[in-house]
Amino acid sequence: MKKISRILLIFFVTVILLFSLFLGFIYMMSNNRMENTYTVKPTPIPKFVSASDLLEGKRLYQSRGCGDCHDVDGSGKTFINDPAIGTISGANLTAGKGGILLDRSDEELAIAIRHGVGKNGRALIFMPSTDFQGMTNEDVGKLIAYLRSSPAVNKEQGEIKPGPLGRFLFVIGEIPIWVSAEQINHEVTHLENLKPTVSLEYGKYVAATCTGCHGMKLVGGPIQGAPPEWPPAQNITKVGLSHYNEVSFIQSIRTGKRPDGSEIRFPMPWQSLAILTDIELKALWLYLQSI
Repeated sequence: MKKISRILLIFFVTVILLFSLFLGFIYMMSNNRMENTYTVKPTPIPKFVSASDLLEGKRLYQSRGCGDCHDVDGSGKTFINDPAIGTISGANLTAGKGGILLDRSDEELAIAIRHGVGKNGRALIFMPSTDFQGMTNEDVGKLIAYLRSSPAVNKEQGEIKPGPLGRFLFVIGEIPIWVSAEQINHEVTHLENLKPTVSLEYGKYVAATCTGCHGMKLVGGPIQGAPPEWPPAQNITKVGLSHYNEVSFIQSIRTGKRPDGSEIRFPMPWQSLAILTDIELKALWLYLQSI
């Protein structure tokens, strides 16, 4: 009996030791990647001050889902709070106490938006810059101008604390958005502007907003970093949208209801996408039908 107890004790101690070593390895690997620094050459960002340009910047903020992480007023919020995945909070993008706006140039903000890299050159955690890496200088400029025109909100940065499961999924490649800077070409030359037209080029530009949830190939599946109760993202290629036409697709985005009358469920941000213009939605439909 004593021999069996001793064997069991050795077994459990060995398992605990191996598990501790495994956790240590995951922590070290994830930390090394999260603490990487990147050199990004700043791109001159045009300045905008007119009421129409600021209104367009606000529309970009709302329609591109910035409020999902940074709240409707730009003050930031905790959007993931799970013991396993971690606690992740968006930065305060206002000029208030705890905000980053006064401490960043337009060019530094553009690097954060399009490259996922902060002022100190370190990667931003869970910043979905893969969605915005192709954003034109003009659109980025209008977005930043809107942020600078918004009321200051005094609010300290929320906690950013990766959890053990979040770290593990990141290390094995299941949450690449954890450090989006790894996925981005930091030598790219950004477009000055892109005229809104119902075209494949412009549709692809708009569709970049969808990649954070639907994947780079837009075929859907589990959403990165989402809790297990969230439904998987839908396939929004031509195959996945076979029961839609252009009219019903746009109507669904505008109303949050599918052609069969069922409601589009959270976390699909149809309320934000409903702000897209007719040209954007028609171009998006055209592009999605091409893949």
